[in-house]
Amino acid sequence: MNNLRTASHADEKIVNHPGVFMHPSPQEIGVEECAFSTTDQLLFSDQTRTLCQRNSCGQFNSTWACPPAVGNYESCVMKCLSYKNVMIFSTVADLKGRYNVRGWHEARVRHETVTSRVAQQFRTHRPDSLVLSTEGCLVCDRCTYPHEPCRYPDKLFPSVEGYGIIVMDIVIKTGLRYTHGPETLTYFSFILF
Repeated sequence: MNNLRTASHADEKIVNHPGVFMHPSPQEIGVEECAFSTTDQLLFSDQTRTLCQRNSCGQFNSTWACPPAVGNYESCVMKCLSYKNVMIFSTVADLKGRYNVRGWHEARVRHETVTSRVAQQFRTHRPDSLVLSTEGCLVCDRCTYPHEPCRYPDKLFPSVEGYGIIVMDIVIKTGLRYTHGPETLTYFSFILF
């Protein structure tokens, strides 16, 4: 990453934009690109929840970060829309082989680490922000779901898709890149504030 690309949805004004990235810089944290938009620009679909119910990622009904633990589709949409703004950011990993499972896992661990750093920095300005990230949760070796409450709710970042958000739509609207070339993997996280 040589230069951080930032973008905002051209037609929207971000209300009370926080000075998130003073120090360390986004590049120092590991962010590839970021964009700001408003939550009314997010596109939701209950079909993303259908993918969850089919357990395509293996996390359905097994973690506090995914459905059904995050609530029903309608409550997730309403929660997102209770915020005015959203910051979307990405990390990119170079994979040595398209089917390199170890590389995919390492990329996800790295993305979640970056998400944690960004969330920590962001929450100093906006403590009530909602942070959404990739499927599942990597904080605990074994999730307490459904028998006990989450051990670390402040470190839990529910799934973007589990909330019904169509990631590709807002990525295109904000001018971020969904892919970064062959043998790369791009992950996205959202912070609603």
